[in-house]
Amino acid sequence: MNLSLRVHGRRPDGFHAITTVLQTIDLCDRLRVSRTDSTAPLALELPDGGAPEDDSNLVLVAARAFFEAIGEPARGVRFELRKSIPAGSGLGGGSSDAAGTLAALQELWGEPLGSDDLRAVAAAVGSDVPFFLVGGTVLATGRGEELRALPDIGTASVVVAVPAVEVSTEEVFRCWSGVRSPVGEHRGVDVLPAEAARAEAASWLRGNDLEPVARRLHPEVDRLLLAWRAAAPGRSDRGPQVSGSGGAVFGIGSWKDAERAVEGLGVRVIRTATRRRRRGVDSDS
Repeated sequence: MNLSLRVHGRRPDGFHAITTVLQTIDLCDRLRVSRTDSTAPLALELPDGGAPEDDSNLVLVAARAFFEAIGEPARGVRFELRKSIPAGSGLGGGSSDAAGTLAALQELWGEPLGSDDLRAVAAAVGSDVPFFLVGGTVLATGRGEELRALPDIGTASVVVAVPAVEVSTEEVFRCWSGVRSPVGEHRGVDVLPAEAARAEAASWLRGNDLEPVARRLHPEVDRLLLAWRAAAPGRSDRGPQVSGSGGAVFGIGSWKDAERAVEGLGVRVIRTATRRRRRGVDSDS
């Protein structure tokens, strides 16, 4: 999820330049990867649905990119994906699936790619895919692919509410007009490591420039935020805030009164927690 997100403007390549603090949480999809007959085409199954099974699925996009990078035919692998992360929620479900695919294939094929090459493949698949190879608390710049690992904030409870709407990231960025979020201030989001080392999860909640756009495009997101804030006044330092381009809204800590209020809107409420980065990845790397 995005603890903070600032959009700086459109780049010459068509992407938007951003600065964001990203944080992994325990909510995750389940991906099983197994080798099959070397002549068999790539196969993807989604027993519970929740995402397309065609070539647009980022699992298959990532697999094809991996095999192209190592110079081998894209075949001989079966993927079974069980979705828990709602599509179009701003929680990075597709990107995390892509990162899981790359990590699994890298291991199954005997680590043919160096770490820099693997990150380059991930960035070609999606702007935030490299982040999911690392996890934890990370400062991302560029279009989201340039990473600086921050000291982990540790484990904190998180409540996520997801309205019954699938938000298009492309549409939200297209409609962004440079208006800053009224929620919080982006005060020095690229803080010095000394401050970052003292940070807890809530201290990174400094606004999301895409939140006003998501609220304008999707009334469901607007109603969710209004109901949550009305049920828990005086706690804006811990949320709620839109993640990414929406429509998921999250808060740090316990929100029992707010949970009851938003459940009346028919949203999906998820209780989860922040997750530390993968072993072997240091801060400020």
